[in-house]
Amino acid sequence: MKLNYYVLWVEDDDSWYKTTSELFSETIIDYGFNPIIQRKKKLDEVVEEIHKTGLINFDILLIDFNLRNSESGDSVIDSIRNNNIFTDIIFYSSDKQSIIDSIKEHLFEGVYHSDRKELEDKFEKVFKTTIKKIEEINSMRGLIVGETSELDALIEEHLDFYIQPEFIGKFDVEKFLSDKIFVKLEAKLSFLKEEYSNIGVKALLPHIEAIRKWELLRGILKVNKTHKAYISEFLSINARYQDDVIEIRNKFAHAQVIVKDDGKEVLKAFVGEEHYEYDDDSFKKIREDLIKHRNALLKLKD
Repeated sequence: MKLNYYVLWVEDDDSWYKTTSELFSETIIDYGFNPIIQRKKKLDEVVEEIHKTGLINFDILLIDFNLRNSESGDSVIDSIRNNNIFTDIIFYSSDKQSIIDSIKEHLFEGVYHSDRKELEDKFEKVFKTTIKKIEEINSMRGLIVGETSELDALIEEHLDFYIQPEFIGKFDVEKFLSDKIFVKLEAKLSFLKEEYSNIGVKALLPHIEAIRKWELLRGILKVNKTHKAYISEFLSINARYQDDVIEIRNKFAHAQVIVKDDGKEVLKAFVGEEHYEYDDDSFKKIREDLIKHRNALLKLKD
C-alpha cells in the first residue's frame, strides 16, 4: 500500500506557501497518507526536473502560472506536453483567465486550473481523484493476492478430500514426505545451524519469518533500554505491531471483495473460521497505523 503522497509545488511567495502547504498537508494526513512536499521557486526548475526524472515520483503538481522573475507557464506546458507527462496538474493564478487562454492556445488537455483564492478547495477535489488511482493500483495488487490465496485454498480443500484412505492409499505418501518434505526441512535446519555457527544471528535473518524478527528485536531492545532514551517509547508504540501490521497482512492475504445488501463493496478477510470486513474507514485506520509504525522505526534508527 502506498503511504507517501508526493507533491511538487512551484511557488515563490514564502509566507503564502508556508500557510497553504500546512493546510494541504493536513488534508493529506486526514485521508491517512503521509505528505511529502517538494518546493521549487522557478518554472525553469520544473523544466529541469522534467528532463531529469520525468516527474515520475510525484502524485500531483501545483504550479503558480505567473511567477515573478521566472519564465511563463507556457514553457512548462510545452515541456510537459513534449515529454508525455501524465501526472495530475493544477495551474493556479490570480488571473485564472490567463491559464485558460494558454491551455487553449497550446491545445493542452487533462489539467486543472484555479484562482489562487480557490486553490484549497480545488486541491482537495483533485487530491481525492488521485488517491482513487492509487487505490485502483492497490486493488489490482489485492486482486492478485486474493486470487492466488483462493487457488491455495482450493488446493487445500481438494487435498482435504483426497487424503482420505481410499485415495491416498494408492499413493506412496511416505516416500513423498521423505523426499519432498522431511529431507528438505532437515537439510535447511542443518544449513541454518551451520550458518549460525559460522556467521551468527545475521545469517539467519533472511530465513526468519516476520513475526520472529519482530519478537527478536523487541527482546533485544527490552534488555538494552539504556542504550537510547527513545527505546522505551518505541517499545510502547511498537507493542501493537503484530496486530497492526503482521496480522493485517495475513488477513489481506486471504481476502476477497464482497458486495453487501446495500450495494457497498467491502473487503472480507478470512482467517480460519473467522472473517473480518474492511471498508474505507478501516483502510484509513490501517494506513495511519502503518505510518505510525514506520515513523517509530525510522526514529529508532536515527
